[in-house]
Amino acid sequence: MLLVSHAGVIHAADWQPLPPLPEPNGGFMCGVHQGKIIIAGGTRWMDGKKHWLRAVHAYAPAEGKWTQLPELSHALAYGTTLQTADSLAWLGGSDGTQPLKYLEVPEGGKIRVQIPSLPDAVVLAAGGVVTGKYIVAGGTPDAADIAGVTRAVNAVAFSGGMWHVSPLAGYPGKPFAVAASAVAGDELFVFGGMNYDAAAAAPVNATEAYAFSPAKNTWRKLQPLTVATRGMTAVALDDQHLYLAGGYSNEFTADAFIYDVKSDTYARAKSLPYAAMVSLVKLGDYLYCLGGEDKKQSRTDKCHRIPLDALRQP
Repeated sequence: MLLVSHAGVIHAADWQPLPPLPEPNGGFMCGVHQGKIIIAGGTRWMDGKKHWLRAVHAYAPAEGKWTQLPELSHALAYGTTLQTADSLAWLGGSDGTQPLKYLEVPEGGKIRVQIPSLPDAVVLAAGGVVTGKYIVAGGTPDAADIAGVTRAVNAVAFSGGMWHVSPLAGYPGKPFAVAASAVAGDELFVFGGMNYDAAAAAPVNATEAYAFSPAKNTWRKLQPLTVATRGMTAVALDDQHLYLAGGYSNEFTADAFIYDVKSDTYARAKSLPYAAMVSLVKLGDYLYCLGGEDKKQSRTDKCHRIPLDALRQP
């Protein structure tokens, strides 16, 4: 998209600042429900201490403001978003003390369904809804347990009046958490993330990228990321193009790429408005960039949006 300034100079559309989040926040659950952006839970730092949140808020683009919804019945962060065209839910995550084996639904703010057979490693996992199946891949039992990362992949489905958890083909790369993931067509795409180096007892950022087909129960290898990154965020622009941005490499970054599913290639894209592990949401003709971890032991309340057609680099 091109805009003309008062001086008559033509320039590309940029990120537009919006009303900030109600509080600095990162790791919150986020998605679109009934034409509004919903954020729930999350974490923030105050006075050197990490706080786990229960608040739920909605942003209505037409009104340009945030409104408060009923709180969650418990704190929640680092779950897996399950977004379809007409529904939004979150699976797993943590309340700061233990992994949560729940399916969360934002309507009313307090609806949750316990899934006893859900594994513990459902914190910081990748996943999404692929051909009607809830898929969860990787993760750890605790956001602070970097040694607990896994390669496990599970499908969660409701049938016969019960929830069922079925193991699927394991992730072919190293055990991981904090990877970018998005659904395009009938596949789940997973990029980068954090592995664990047992010898150094330290996290290691990953470049690995794979796509998973639930119908075939198989993974296929993709071109790796050019820079090892954890905490990157992915969002599908359409069935062929994924926008990948932000995260942490050697430092927090605002770098962004568009991945082409058909050609298996990455192209530089419009950078984020700030460097952080952000949340990204597509709504209408815009991409929204929300909050996130902008430095260690810090969260931001920034909120921006940009037209989808302004994301490609000229």
